[in-house]
Amino acid sequence: MKGLGARIQTMVDLYPVVDSIADIGCDHGYTAIALFEAGKAEKLFACDIGKEPLEMAKKNVRFRGLEDKIICRLGNGLEALEKGECKHLLLSGMGGMLMIQILEKRIEEFETILLSPQSDYEKVRRFLYPYMELVEDCYVKEKNKFYRILLAKKRRNGDRENNTSDTGAKVPELKATNSDAGENHLDSSAISKVEWEFGWLPLTKKDPVLKELLEDEERHLEEMLLKNPQKVIAEKLEWVKEGLGYFG
Repeated sequence: MKGLGARIQTMVDLYPVVDSIADIGCDHGYTAIALFEAGKAEKLFACDIGKEPLEMAKKNVRFRGLEDKIICRLGNGLEALEKGECKHLLLSGMGGMLMIQILEKRIEEFETILLSPQSDYEKVRRFLYPYMELVEDCYVKEKNKFYRILLAKKRRNGDRENNTSDTGAKVPELKATNSDAGENHLDSSAISKVEWEFGWLPLTKKDPVLKELLEDEERHLEEMLLKNPQKVIAEKLEWVKEGLGYFG
């Protein structure tokens, strides 16, 4: 599909080939169409809570003759999908807390989830961690705006024995611990505040777009601190400087 922006193109490129994908919050359906045309899935669900964007998605799907390949559905979050109907998701163009609310009751149904949250990045990574392994975590810049793109795959018992990602980058060690309730949990104590916020994978791999974002944030926060010397601004600046320390 021609004319895709850097964010959508990166999401399409990162998505593995699977049998079906559900695009939750599909807007006008461009990502679902691009995923199909790139051969990422033979069947897609384009779902949105808004009637107007979904009608545009239907129009775009019809224009390309893909009505039998891309199913457009109106619904709030995962309500548009029956349980077990699709095991691979894509969520983008919404805040991180909304993504968590959509996923929290059904996340264990899914094998693959690609997310591009617009906020609450640390909370999204913390939410995913017990259920999914982050295999890709990267930054994209488009029209002077930075985007985070995370690809997560369902954890399996064997994943706990290998603390290297598919890309070869070092990831935090996973340790099984027993809670008071006797449940099995993953110990995330080795992950720092900065790694939760900016991502241990892009920091370890020295993602150049992340470096640019951190440099921009550093300048902005230093200017803010001169005008308004508040503790919260100083703390954010400290985290940014710690993140830049990964780049040498």
